[in-house]
Parts: sequence; structure tokens; C-alpha cells
Amino acid sequence: MSMRAGSKTGILTAVALASLAVGCRKEGVSDQGQIGAAVGEVMASADESANGGSTTAMLPALPVLRAPDQLRPPLWRRAMGALTLIPPAYADSCLPVTYSACSTGVRTATFNGCTVGAVAVDGSVNLSFSDTAACNVATVGDSVNRTGSLTLSALGGSLAITTPGGGQTLTRTATGFTFAVPGMERVLTLPSGRTLFDISTATSTPITITGSSRSDLVMVGGTLVVTHNLAGYSVSLTPHNLTWTPTCNCASSGSLTGIVSGGGKADGKSATVTITGCGAADVTIDGDTESITMDRCAAI
Repeated sequence: MSMRAGSKTGILTAVALASLAVGCRKEGVSDQGQIGAAVGEVMASADESANGGSTTAMLPALPVLRAPDQLRPPLWRRAMGALTLIPPAYADSCLPVTYSACSTGVRTATFNGCTVGAVAVDGSVNLSFSDTAACNVATVGDSVNRTGSLTLSALGGSLAITTPGGGQTLTRTATGFTFAVPGMERVLTLPSGRTLFDISTATSTPITITGSSRSDLVMVGGTLVVTHNLAGYSVSLTPHNLTWTPTCNCASSGSLTGIVSGGGKADGKSATVTITGCGAADVTIDGDTESITMDRCAAI
């Protein structure tokens, strides 16, 4: 069967126009999207600490690889890339992520404008181990605290990830780990200077984790507080059997439930995050449900 000249371009044009037609909704900017993103951040960070090996506890690779949609090229640019048949190429000069050798309990990864795809990364991440000699979290009571400051920049704006409250701390227990979040903040700023979102996360009670690897990791308790700094409200969420599978860096099932507080139209209303698969969740606030993709979660 022969193919008429130009039909391939016609198919690509249809695909590009379809992408533009369905792409108007800015998933991830909504309240549900930001709550889901915060949950994904905590799950992925806990996973990276627990599965990074006794001396690594990797942090930055996945958040860089899975940059928020707002930092990715606009749909018209993606459509034009499809029409040219030659998508733009970018060098992943940030990868693989490497840390400095253990020095008095500290290991550091530094980024000086390196790239992953179309995203440039600046800043550093510090891992501070209680085992200052070996930088290990191998025995009960060992811990690692992760702090730092990263800026991800692209055409769509810049995402600043900072640890104003003290970052994240993973501590080994007899049955798994506890994961405390003294304080994290994610702020996305558009090229115009407008702040699109400003989200803080912390734990009022450390999250309890059973197991030691993706084959048996489960989050079973604790309280995560997600604060929407622009809208002025918080959501306190308790995990219920967030269960990992070997092929995902986040839980693939389970849920979190809680209450909205601090004001606004949803004050006092219920909030639920139901994990529907690797990197996918249904987030419900006062009966309004949105299916979202968590940008920190990905298949392994």
C-alpha cells in the first residue's frame, strides 16, 4: 500500500492541534495539584533516602528529571517540534548526580548551571549523617538530614526548592524508618516575576515507615502538613498504608486523609489523596476531585 505524499505531515499536524486543544488546563496549579505534588515530594524523598544505599541517600536526580509542567516548553513549541520531525536535543549534563566523599559526616552535590533536558539547575544539596565517620544509616538510631537550595530554570519560569525549616530527616528504627520534615518550600516564579505557587511542607508528627526497600516499604502513620502560602490555608494529612512496589519510587496504592484549616472556602472541609498508580492520584477537597500526576514520582 502506498502512502500519499504529505500524509505523514498531516497526521503530525492533527496530533499537534489535538495537543493544543486539550492542553489548556494547567494541571498542577490548582489546589488539588499542589497538594498532590507535595505528597509526591515526600514519598519520593523518603524512597531516595531509604533506597539510596547505606552511604548515599540520593536526593536530586528525580526532582530534576521530573520538573513541573510549568517549566516545560509551552504546547505551541512542542507542537512545532513535532511538525519539524526533529525534536530539539538537550544534553543531560547534570547526570549522573554525584556526591562528594564523606567528610566529617557530610556529603554534598553541587550544581552549577548544568542541565537536564531544557531545565538548568543551580545550587547544592547537603547530606548530614549522624554517623560522622562513615556517613551511614545502617544501624538503629542512625539518621541523615538533607538540606540545601536548588533552582530549576527554563522558559516557563524558575522553581526554587529550599529548606527554611530544616529539610528532611530519615532515621533508622528496628522496623524501618521515621521520616521527619522540619521544613521544605517550593516556589515557582514566572518570567514576568509573578509567583504562581508557594507551597511549604512539614510534619507535625514524623511519618512512620515499615520495611527497608521498595519490595516492602509502607507508610503507616504520622502527619504531613501542606501549607498553601499564597491562599493562606493548610491541609494536615495522615497516610494510610501507602504501599510501594519494586518498580516505582513512590507508593502505588494507599491514601492520605485530613482536614483543611486556616481559612478560605474549604476551611474545615475534608481532604483525601488516593494513590491510583505509580505517580498518579485522585485528590479530593470538599467533594471536588481532580486526577493529578505527581512530578516527583516515576517508574524505575
